[in-house]
Amino acid sequence: MIRRFNYTGRVKIPRSRVDISMFKDNEGKYFKANINFEGLDLPPDAKVYIEPNYKGVYQRFYFGTVSHFKEPENTRLNELPETELAYFDVSIVDEQSKVGLLLGKAKGIAISTDGLPNDRMPLLYVNPTDLKNQFWKLTFDSSDDSRPTLEINKNIPELYEMVRNDIKFISLVYPAAFRGVLIKIIEEGEFDTGTDSWISQWLKFLSISLGIKSLPDIDTENGVLTPEQEMWIDECVNEYCKKLQLFEKFTAQ
Repeated sequence: MIRRFNYTGRVKIPRSRVDISMFKDNEGKYFKANINFEGLDLPPDAKVYIEPNYKGVYQRFYFGTVSHFKEPENTRLNELPETELAYFDVSIVDEQSKVGLLLGKAKGIAISTDGLPNDRMPLLYVNPTDLKNQFWKLTFDSSDDSRPTLEINKNIPELYEMVRNDIKFISLVYPAAFRGVLIKIIEEGEFDTGTDSWISQWLKFLSISLGIKSLPDIDTENGVLTPEQEMWIDECVNEYCKKLQLFEKFTAQ
């Protein structure tokens, strides 16, 4: 039976209360989780589900109830695509009636096997994956959050080290990826800095780290960037390269 959910009055579970770590061994990837429900005013017998997902593929794990949170014996991510990065949704559900009442939700928590804390969210995740003959690719996750990810070809082992430390790779790839993210921000048509979305995080980075205070008109001309938008993107990318001193470091090689 497909259970339906009533979304009325649900509690938003802060990311800081969700502790999820993803690990990898010879059998593949698995995860461990813990959630702090104290003070959230959730019924003790409400069911807890954690759903890791990537590119529209989901797995669902039952973690007991609010009062008796219990990790299942098996948390293997054997149904997800091959990836070092996954997103995790947490749902608190009252299943006392035929229509499941969704009481609480945390959505799109990005976790990678590099061990970064849940509350440290990089602007651009790096994810080794099978890109066949491509070296790198900028993607946007298919979840509601649509967070940008820099995918690199896992079949070239040295690429992961180059992403972190090779100034030539960084100088040539990151500005292009940066530009792609800015284009996506304009296409999304939302400059709301009051949320915890990835767009608001990028806009804060532009303002605080790069000194970009102005924003362009979000309307495009039949889906094509306007000259104003192109100039804004160029300004942002130039300030990014200046901040990281990419030109100087590249030419000094």
